[in-house]
Amino acid sequence: MTTPDLTWLYAVVREVEDGTLAGLTGVAGEPLRVLTAPGLVLVVGSVPRGGFDELALQRRLGDLPWLESAVRAHHRVIAELARSGRTLPLRFATLYRDDRGAAAFLRGAGPRLRAALDRVADHAEWGVKVYLDAAAPDPAEVGAPADRPGTAYLLRRRAQRDALARRFEEAAAGAREIHATLAARAGRAAEHPLQSAEASGRSDPMLLNGAYLVEQDRAAEFGAAVTDLGRRFTGVRLELTGPWPPYSFADIQPEPAPEPEPAPEPEPAPEAAPDHVPAGRAEQGWPAKTPSAEGG
Repeated sequence: MTTPDLTWLYAVVREVEDGTLAGLTGVAGEPLRVLTAPGLVLVVGSVPRGGFDELALQRRLGDLPWLESAVRAHHRVIAELARSGRTLPLRFATLYRDDRGAAAFLRGAGPRLRAALDRVADHAEWGVKVYLDAAAPDPAEVGAPADRPGTAYLLRRRAQRDALARRFEEAAAGAREIHATLAARAGRAAEHPLQSAEASGRSDPMLLNGAYLVEQDRAAEFGAAVTDLGRRFTGVRLELTGPWPPYSFADIQPEPAPEPEPAPEPEPAPEAAPDHVPAGRAEQGWPAKTPSAEGG
């Protein structure tokens, strides 16, 4: 007896233009198809249960080469849809046991999905990260009697620690001001958890991991504001990424599905979609809590 496939969810859109999905494949190399409800289209694919059930997916999420490829494939579908119009990305590894469950989600969440699509119309997401600048100022030399070199060493170390602490506090305050300034220029804004050096690929401490929903015709103005803030605030470096589909602003939080599959807890994913944000939002079904990355 053939084991039925699982249904993998990619995104919700208003409509899919003819030819958009032609030749486009999903995380398992599967062709894509659509499920519909009034005014809504859900783009999905069928993935083999044997490779994507709880245990299999748990193993795969620890396989970084596979994970990188799969996250990129998921983002590639969303990015292609976003080129054609307003798009609500669904979180990587959002799965239903079958199309019936996915269709029930689409119908039940219809009013919220339509409202969210209206909010992101003619907008794109931009990410701004702020890092502490690696070039630390040298603290002033602290004098000590020549016959007490140990005391001089301890005083220098204390001065270095105090200078670094002051520098970090000033930079953190600057990052908060930067976020407030950019949020005022955006339709919506979000702060995501700061990334470790391993996740960000940078040794400098991250002070801000912000996401901003910006009108498309104001993108140049927003970019200029980021450049200006980078000049104004010393001791920090700003990094602008985008435009991305609105991963941080999908605002889809369905009620829990009956008898959901347990969600595995994977290792952090490599970069393949905006890395300032978890890939979409946790949906009904059993999404794995996998962060996305830019590349997406």
